[in-house]
Amino acid sequence: MSQEALRSAPSPSTADEAPTDIPAPMAESFPPLTVLLEEVRSPGMVRADVDALIVGLGRPPAPDEPLRERADLLLALLDRNNAVGDYAGSGGMKVRSAAKEALLALGYPYAMELPVELLETKGAGGKESGLSGGDVVLAVVSLLYQSVALLGARLILTNFNLNADEVTLGIGAGIWLFTLAALAGHQGRSRDLQVVGSVGLWVVTVFWGLMALLGSAAVGVGALALIPWHLALWTAISLRPEPEPEALPAKPSSPPTP
Repeated sequence: MSQEALRSAPSPSTADEAPTDIPAPMAESFPPLTVLLEEVRSPGMVRADVDALIVGLGRPPAPDEPLRERADLLLALLDRNNAVGDYAGSGGMKVRSAAKEALLALGYPYAMELPVELLETKGAGGKESGLSGGDVVLAVVSLLYQSVALLGARLILTNFNLNADEVTLGIGAGIWLFTLAALAGHQGRSRDLQVVGSVGLWVVTVFWGLMALLGSAAVGVGALALIPWHLALWTAISLRPEPEPEALPAKPSSPPTP
């Protein structure tokens, strides 16, 4: 045997150490959204199925997943007529909220398809858009009651030798102006009017708080129940401005490569 053949032949120790049939590492796979959605729509659906769908919506798309199909599925979940969007997981998050975040995460151009009304709904710790009938009734009752209560405030201010006529006239005009501005701002979806009205209503609330303290000193603690500081406070809270709409992702300078 030649010396070249001896050098090329593997030694017994090398042959024993060579790896044989080692499986390649497998990438972790997750069920597609369509499968998770079918589980939620099935008659035997449980809360765990909703949790799995919400978690799946929070994961980035698979490398081979068509983004157009994913966006269409998310838009279907965002539809107000789709009951699945109202399902809530164990943590309280609704499927519709998870679908909204997932669509925004896709970026341009898919995020631009988010319905406008969903940009103006409640945010984290924010106030839902629009006024309820209870908010309007509270504002009207508070407005009328405060107007009458200004007569009592005038007597309190006179008792403390303050300029009662100018103060009560100014506060009375402010109560009407700021309440109507806040109501008109919510009705016309003008956030500027909402902010102006809200600031004025909080000023009115502070005024009635001072009147409550002066009234307690003058006629006793019963003034705390009669002076409408509580109505002014609840009106300022119920007519607070809506949160600013969420900004859509900025349009990239060049379209993304598929």
